[in-house]
Amino acid sequence: MHSNDPQFEPMIYTPPDLEVGAFVDQTAPTLWHLPAGKWRDVWQRVTGRTVKIAILDTGYTKHADGPVPIAERSFIRGESVSDRNGHGTHCAGTALGRNGIGVAPGAELIVGKVLSDRGSGSSSGIAAGIRWATEAGADVISMSLGGGSSYGPTNAAIDDAFEQGVIVNAAAGNSGYRGRNTIGWPARYSGCICCGAYRRDGQIANFSSGGRQLDWACPGQDIVSFAINGSGYRSMSGTSMATPFGAGVFALIVELMRREGQAEWRAADAVRAFFKRNMTDAGQPGFDERFGHGIPTMPEIMTALVNDNLQFA
Repeated sequence: MHSNDPQFEPMIYTPPDLEVGAFVDQTAPTLWHLPAGKWRDVWQRVTGRTVKIAILDTGYTKHADGPVPIAERSFIRGESVSDRNGHGTHCAGTALGRNGIGVAPGAELIVGKVLSDRGSGSSSGIAAGIRWATEAGADVISMSLGGGSSYGPTNAAIDDAFEQGVIVNAAAGNSGYRGRNTIGWPARYSGCICCGAYRRDGQIANFSSGGRQLDWACPGQDIVSFAINGSGYRSMSGTSMATPFGAGVFALIVELMRREGQAEWRAADAVRAFFKRNMTDAGQPGFDERFGHGIPTMPEIMTALVNDNLQFA
């Protein structure tokens, strides 16, 4: 545990070779990571209905294609839950935006503002946000944030969330990988699911952190989602963008698990066992420190969702 209360830096920055900008078209855009032809069949079977996703980030500003949060709270002194940064709103859109924007359009949104409008937050605030989201009924917690060291209360809050059947998915980080572990905390904690980012061509993004704690990778480069003007869109890149995509995938899986009478996952290792059976292998054969156990892509996990044929045990 820390003797002081260090600041976490959210993974909002982008390396020079990544583009962040406004999406000009005000109509719903075409998204490379959610091709309508493939996802339409999935959404006919599962949408994340009745599943609650908590986005712990810079808050949320209501968007025309987004839901009204069922619960919201700011853990930043002097700031409302309203998002004046854009990071949290973008993440929310990726996870559960309506009209083809989000992975789980039927899910419900819980918003915890644990990062300020400038993009920083305290370790204690993040730990408190996890506990609040769990108490608020979250089924999945998405955290696109990270810091350089472990914090005991955050780890304990993640453990308690999983013990109550809440899946916690956090961003690996944007430090790249050169053969040494670059994953940030809390994603580096063994009790948390750690998410990296891959790009349009299926290769791991050069900014995506790696290491032995990496569990999976999701789309994270040039991801178009909500802007904070209420109706527009913007493109962002980072493991911050991959993490809410993963949260949306979890919401679809949880809906299917409930329909099939499957028991909730009560530990991160139970999720990893599921990954080993259902992820599409990528990178080096088997587990590797860039892709983890693989990626949730066609044909394996998406086809299994369509056919109600995921392997849970």
